[in-house]
Amino acid sequence: MTIKYTYPRGKTTIYQRAVPTDLRPRYPGATIKRDLKTTNPIKVARLVENLNRSIEAEWEGLRAAPESSPESLKAHADEALRSWGLAPHPAENVPEAISLLDDYVDDKRAAYAQTAARVLGEDEERVYREASAREFLTPVEIEALQRLHGKPEASATITYALDVHLDTNRKRDDLKFTTYARRAFASLVAVTGDKAITNFTRADARKFIAKGLEDSLNTATIRRRINSFRAVWSSYRRECDPQLPNPFEGLAIPGEGLDKKARVPFTTDELKVLISACQAKDDDLRWILAMLADTGARLAEVVGLTLSDIVLDRDVPHIIIQPHAWRSLKNAASARVVPLVGASFWAAKRVKETATHDQVFAFPRYTTDTECKATNASGTIASWIRRLPLEHTAHDLRHTMADRLKAIQCPKDIRYAIDGHAAQDVGDTYGTGYGLKVKAEWLEKVVLAQ
Repeated sequence: MTIKYTYPRGKTTIYQRAVPTDLRPRYPGATIKRDLKTTNPIKVARLVENLNRSIEAEWEGLRAAPESSPESLKAHADEALRSWGLAPHPAENVPEAISLLDDYVDDKRAAYAQTAARVLGEDEERVYREASAREFLTPVEIEALQRLHGKPEASATITYALDVHLDTNRKRDDLKFTTYARRAFASLVAVTGDKAITNFTRADARKFIAKGLEDSLNTATIRRRINSFRAVWSSYRRECDPQLPNPFEGLAIPGEGLDKKARVPFTTDELKVLISACQAKDDDLRWILAMLADTGARLAEVVGLTLSDIVLDRDVPHIIIQPHAWRSLKNAASARVVPLVGASFWAAKRVKETATHDQVFAFPRYTTDTECKATNASGTIASWIRRLPLEHTAHDLRHTMADRLKAIQCPKDIRYAIDGHAAQDVGDTYGTGYGLKVKAEWLEKVVLAQ
């Protein structure tokens, strides 16, 4: 008895069938072979019938929709890789070829983000950063990337995902950024455990929110952590598993914003008390506060200054707020020059007058060449302000400056040029911005008479 596509080999039977010519580029060989592990003709006939049905369906799928079956998707993905001069993991591929494919994927991501921004009014940068690969890549392209890099191990944990995020992030050398991310993740692991990332569900994400609310965490704090987790999942999907769902996408927090306490600016009398107390105490911590009072700068922006960032020998004395290795800036608009007037000018002069000959940093108690300890300064400052007694924080001075400038009808774009807020309108980004003299004129108008 002869059964088509089979031949005997010792104590077994081999199934062998030629791959159609048009599909051969998608298979490693010209034939498909299977050991049927039996010589019983009835069993062989049944196995061959099942194999023929399966293989023919696979071929039909390969000639039709790529995603019609896992085998078809895999074959189309491998063909796509070959078109880029690449082969599936663990093959050793030419780095330049991988780079070209990465550029292609990045271009598709960017085009998708631009379309979302133009047509749907979405934030282009956010869409670019958080978009799922399924939104801008075809199933074949996603499978090809997975086969190129090797599908992630099922045992990869959420902590491993954090490591991927930090290793690939442009701010990976920023101690403040990495410390916050690790602390936030520690709070997640404390609630859910260090689960395999493929087993982490939306229910786990909601469990984290529920625990935060139970512990009376501010909803703004919970949201910041959720945003951090979402960014980690986005990085992991991009680098390791494009088809992994992001359980933190679009999560609602019950009562979000209802617990927000509005920041109350200093009154004029309170500001006078603060500045007088700073001048009476006359030390580095009070110089920081005084510089905040009449610049509207962020605390870390002042604490992280070098002596050379304080310029007093010009027509308009000023500070240069720029990124440093020990202190990054919040956004591109934060890099700026701010005139020194009133209490800020007094404090800047005291910093320069008391500096030692080899001093580099304006506030060496809180800044080194590797770290800016603005958080430490913030705690000490808050404690001192409360003892004046004033119910405020150092950051309230930034809100107070905004209100002081609004009160004299200072134009919004000049306010932003002074305090380093990111532009809100496209037109705000045109031109080179306002000069020191213009900014100084407006700041002089709000200086308090002592």
